[in-house]
Amino acid sequence: MKKNILLLLMSLLFLMATAVYAEECCEEDTSWNEDSCCIDETNFYVKILGGANFLQTTSTGGIRATYQPGYIVAGSLGYCWHYGLCVEAEYAYRRNALKELHFSGRDFSMHHGNFQVSSYMANLLWNFPLSSWGGAFWNIQPFIGAGIGYDFQQMHSSNSSYVFTEKWNHFSWQAMAGLAFPIFCNAEITLEYKFHQGGCHFYNHSLGVGLVYKFCFFR
Repeated sequence: MKKNILLLLMSLLFLMATAVYAEECCEEDTSWNEDSCCIDETNFYVKILGGANFLQTTSTGGIRATYQPGYIVAGSLGYCWHYGLCVEAEYAYRRNALKELHFSGRDFSMHHGNFQVSSYMANLLWNFPLSSWGGAFWNIQPFIGAGIGYDFQQMHSSNSSYVFTEKWNHFSWQAMAGLAFPIFCNAEITLEYKFHQGGCHFYNHSLGVGLVYKFCFFR
């Protein structure tokens, strides 16, 4: 899993470097304008996202667990059509440390324990066409979306008395909303909220910042 996170971080650095290079090209050639930095822009894009993840208290099999705030790291590949509709494939990794377990009528504080999820999702998003409605504000682009997929979940905890490990695999779904703002010729920064449900008992609330790179060909 650490390799997956490292790969996502390396991809983020690559996208940032590419976007900065494109912006420098635009500034050096004054004959270019914002719309001509890419001579052949495609509808494909990639996105890297990182942020905080909050996992609600869960209760399953007579065991109730509470969690500390954790994190989310995600990457996606997408394609946009007309009217602001986009479809994307997303991989997300969430991890939250365990705070407390309750079972057999007792509460156990966790010194070592975590709940982690790998999610494979197919998402559909809609970017509100504010510019065509005459309501653009600072080039901010709001969007909403929903997705379905599959989760691979694992809980591990231990203290001086016992060790507990459990795994679950579940169908999952999510809803999301956010704001996108262009920062370079073909790149955007996003602020996103995701509500993700994996199985019947696991509810995640994620707030993150993303970087979107739109593929195109330069002069």
